[in-house]
Amino acid sequence: MSFDWRKLSRDQLEAQYNPRSAVPDFQQHFDAYSAKSAATREAIGGDYDLRYGAGPLQTYDLHKPKNVKSGAPLVVVIHGGYWRGLDKNTMTFALPPYLDRGAVVVNLNYDLCPQVTLDAIVRQMQDALVHVAGKAAEWGADPAKLHVIGHSAGAHLAAMMVAAPWPKDLGAQPAVASLGLISGVFSLEPVLQISVNESIRLDSAMAARNSVTNFPPKIEGPVLVSYGADEPEAWRNQSIDFHQACRDAGIRSSLLEMANGNHFTIKFAAADPKHPLGAALLQQVFGQD
Repeated sequence: MSFDWRKLSRDQLEAQYNPRSAVPDFQQHFDAYSAKSAATREAIGGDYDLRYGAGPLQTYDLHKPKNVKSGAPLVVVIHGGYWRGLDKNTMTFALPPYLDRGAVVVNLNYDLCPQVTLDAIVRQMQDALVHVAGKAAEWGADPAKLHVIGHSAGAHLAAMMVAAPWPKDLGAQPAVASLGLISGVFSLEPVLQISVNESIRLDSAMAARNSVTNFPPKIEGPVLVSYGADEPEAWRNQSIDFHQACRDAGIRSSLLEMANGNHFTIKFAAADPKHPLGAALLQQVFGQD
């Protein structure tokens, strides 16, 4: 570990591991996500609130290019919110660059803590992966070109879709071609010490089995790990340590720091095909075609 969180006071832990504490004006970014996404939904259309499971929020939006070509990449996007907030409507504005280049895009929702546990959310993501892989050909996409991108808690869930033990009742595990992990949280023991855990309700055992840094994803394709240079040191080190764990495991992981970026502005960079982060994510998806 390159950062010893155990030496921090409770207030310091909150500042380091709670992005809303680190960025007091976070609400303006949430408002921008919502406004940009509402305009994007109107512009791109799609099939909304389709179901992959019985839970209240086990839904997804499906977006297909106007002239989808058989064998298109399939991009799955997972929202953040520390597993307890936000929804897929905060991610829609980031989808057009993938659609414009011919990918089919699935924007996932999932039930939230405390209504469900983090273990249950991980299982929902596994259910979703099986569902979308099974639908890929019907949508004109190639299940062998399945790419998963997530922000914050969504980055953790994206990694867990490839790293967590695979439930036997789900059959064969779909292969993931690449992971795009944006400002993620990967080691969960510190979360036990901060206020968000009042909603997440992790215990030490659940934190351990969901700390994906300890068991990096099993993936042959590339992993892109990114974070904002202006994020707190401990949060930056979540990405740095996870990237190193991937490299140590022989995974083709790359690390990208966004200059002048924080936990919330980095999502705008990821949505911009002209920004180094947005370009790197696109290259990871389409550079393999």
